Amino acid sequence: MAWLYYCAIWILLSHEAMSTIPRRTRAIQRNDVSSGIVFPGQTSFKPKIPKDCEIVGICDNIPEYPHGYVSQLIDRMSVVNSTKFNVDVIEPEIAQRIGPEEENLELCRSQESLYNPKAAKDTSEQWYYIINKVRDVQQTFRVDICHRQNIPCKSVVHFAQGYEGMCKQKYILRSMVALDYNGELIEKHFLVPSCCSCIYRVTELKLYS
Repeated sequence: MAWLYYCAIWILLSHEAMSTIPRRTRAIQRNDVSSGIVFPGQTSFKPKIPKDCEIVGICDNIPEYPHGYVSQLIDRMSVVNSTKFNVDVIEPEIAQRIGPEEENLELCRSQESLYNPKAAKDTSEQWYYIINKVRDVQQTFRVDICHRQNIPCKSVVHFAQGYEGMCKQKYILRSMVALDYNGELIEKHFLVPSCCSCIYRVTELKLYS
């Protein structure tokens, strides 16, 4: 009977010891199993977007971007070669091959550039951190952003009476590697400014006899 008594005491003490482990420690252990990375102090992975980025829909400068956490993720992915990142380029010779500048007049003023996004907006208007580094850039996307939206197109083009041309930002969907709000890697489509287009719209209500 004595051995049953000692066995009961050992089980009781083991249960009490396990109950004293902090919940946060167990959560970190689960995180370590799933991703292999622990980033103390990071409680939320939902980005805070500056106002100038909200207009464009893509952002390459986020004040609270989790650089350390992302760097660890990228290093881990490079070891297993799990993801191929997108890298766009801009070819300045394209305009020369098409023809002289005066033969290819843009009706809306825009700025073409390369973005190394730190955050982007998906089709549900939700913002996510995009995987990137400051120096060793992982993802690059070509963007073409309107200098100003909802202004008349250049006066060289004329529309029929009752119509007018306005400059409007156009977007395309591009696949990016991002972080969900729990800090896990995801790959989904985000809106990228693709061109500044001159569109026409009705300005007067036409009456037909």
